[in-house]
Amino acid sequence: MVALLLKRYLWLIDTLRRSGRGLTLAEINARWTDDGNMLCKDCGGSEIDRRTLYNHRNAIADLFGIEIKVVKAGQYSRYVVEPDAFGNNKILDWLLNAAATENLIVQSYGMSDKILLESVDSGAVHLQTITESLKSDLLIEVDYQSFHLHSSAYNSLKVEPLALKMFKRRWYLLCRKSGTNDMRLLALDRMSDCRITDKRFVYPPDFKPDEYFGNYFGVSMDGYTNTPCKVILRAFYELPRYLESQPLHHTQEIVRHTTEYTEFGYYLIPAFDFVQEILLHGDQLEVVEHQSLRQRIAKILKKSQAFYE
Repeated sequence: MVALLLKRYLWLIDTLRRSGRGLTLAEINARWTDDGNMLCKDCGGSEIDRRTLYNHRNAIADLFGIEIKVVKAGQYSRYVVEPDAFGNNKILDWLLNAAATENLIVQSYGMSDKILLESVDSGAVHLQTITESLKSDLLIEVDYQSFHLHSSAYNSLKVEPLALKMFKRRWYLLCRKSGTNDMRLLALDRMSDCRITDKRFVYPPDFKPDEYFGNYFGVSMDGYTNTPCKVILRAFYELPRYLESQPLHHTQEIVRHTTEYTEFGYYLIPAFDFVQEILLHGDQLEVVEHQSLRQRIAKILKKSQAFYE
């Protein structure tokens, strides 16, 4: 019941957000009772009356901090969600996109040969256990196999969960080894088991996951320096437009633009994931600055070229 209510709230937010100018109650119900809306059928198929809409608006304000405004338009009232109401709420964005995607896939199940999806991260099975431990500051026990280990054995670890992070469709757990200050980053798909315990730990009061990852691209922190530095990348062909629409890092800025290329500036720690992202774009991306990073990329490319000679 709770899950269905949450889906109803997300459906209402997303429907009003996409409408732009807002919708009347009749227009909301026209979309709600549409033949393709499986959520409506799961909820019994009945329309949303004015009292139910009032209750939904209050619940949405309490849960998500989003106000659904009522705007008079002639003899009818329109319900509107302002574009800036979402702020930088990434979790809400994820919930809205996931709910919309789920509804689309259910509606289009008969076209499974025409809708191609990536495999779901197998580590997602551990998300509920980890989120429960994050909520209650409870220690967890993890059976874990690192990619860096030479054996196939799993290590049993007791860790204090600090944050969950998704990168390139994989889930990672930032945690601290129990009783130490040793920080670990564990890929959930490398866990064979994850068990919550009844042992509480003290979450670091001043720790902010966003700030912890803020100087990095991705999740890897094995850079050749621990100090953020200025990096300039020169993008060619169609890549500048892509980078403008999908920035690599929150510090990205355009520092130079010509008819042949665009240079983007960053202030970060150029660790493994950032190096891999540069290599991914091949001859469309050149490191102009920082010199150590440029030399590192050149060394990797030279070694790769030797494979084909």
